Amino acid sequence: METTAGNMEQEIESFLTSGGTLAMLKEVSADELEQFYTLAYNLYQSGKQQDAMAVFQLLCMLDHYDSRFFLGLGACRQATENWSAALETYSFATFLDVNDPRFPFHAAECLMQLSDFDGAQCGFESARLLATDKPEYEDIILQVETMLEVINIKREQQNERNHH
Repeated sequence: METTAGNMEQEIESFLTSGGTLAMLKEVSADELEQFYTLAYNLYQSGKQQDAMAVFQLLCMLDHYDSRFFLGLGACRQATENWSAALETYSFATFLDVNDPRFPFHAAECLMQLSDFDGAQCGFESARLLATDKPEYEDIILQVETMLEVINIKREQQNERNHH
């Protein structure tokens, strides 16, 4: 019995590491995933972050390769002020889509909340670099400039407190 369970576990692990997803194993169609995504997105937009978070978590488990699902989960965690969990989610998502500036940008927002200004600056600068020459991310570049100014102000305030 143990051998069969071990073989099954190895087969599933092999399937997942070679690009398979739980959605494929459970025969959840792409259309069904999109319906779940739409539901989660609408819940988030209507201020029901806890409900949206549950659906985004399900989506992340079903297809751990779709960065949109992790963006949604991170946004829910960020909206509920769970900065560390949001940061972890955005960090993971960065590996899924290394060219998407939204992940380092939102990770940097979380780092700001955790008072890690050096980390936040690094994240915002990464986001700016990734957003450059991509018109669809023009708003991120504008927000980055503002956030970098905020970091400088926060650092000055911190220095003043340390010298008094």
